[in-house]
Amino acid sequence: MAESKNKLVLGYWNLQAKAQSARWLLAYHKINWEDKQYTRITQNDWWNIDKPALKSDFPNLPYIEDGDIVITESVAVLQYAALKTGNKDLLGKDLLDAIKLSQLYSFISDSRLAVWQLITNKEFEKIRDEYLNEKVAPFLNKLSKSLGEEEYLIGYLTYADFEAFTALDVLRRMSPEFLAKWPNLEKYHERFNSNDGIQAYRKSENYPKLFGTTSLLIWTGEEK
Repeated sequence: MAESKNKLVLGYWNLQAKAQSARWLLAYHKINWEDKQYTRITQNDWWNIDKPALKSDFPNLPYIEDGDIVITESVAVLQYAALKTGNKDLLGKDLLDAIKLSQLYSFISDSRLAVWQLITNKEFEKIRDEYLNEKVAPFLNKLSKSLGEEEYLIGYLTYADFEAFTALDVLRRMSPEFLAKWPNLEKYHERFNSNDGIQAYRKSENYPKLFGTTSLLIWTGEEK
């Protein structure tokens, strides 16, 4: 575990959404961090107190605060979380791998955008299976082919793996039988999900069980 005089703070709504990949990464590596979550009741704390006080030119959610260092925007938050583990390989062993990770992150983000368009659709229940097969399956076909029989997407653990795990975790909750079409992706998901740190966080009182809110989504991804 990386040591720091300051306790790392990750701030976001009490939802999974854009912060969950960084949360998984920190939990997996058993980093000492504060999972600061804003709720409907405490939202004014964000808008009126914490956001104006955040030492950043780009105050936003999610954010990571590490002493005087404040990082915002989802991919940067995920990358900084990776940096705090002390394992530099999480950011890529060289510049070419770092570029490949950017490529993977963008690709997975595109797949998550496709899923977002589904879970905001009022006809979700009616169109789910057909939509997954037509719009999401092509992404998983490519991801499965890229992964092959490897344990990790570029052969060793990186921050992009946590973005992929997050995307697959949402799909598994939405339709386990759909994800089962790609056995290597199922095994990949299970390797992460069975990690002690991941399991401890998933069972913790502070774990956010909703992917998103009913005010935005038709399917909220609630975990039972």
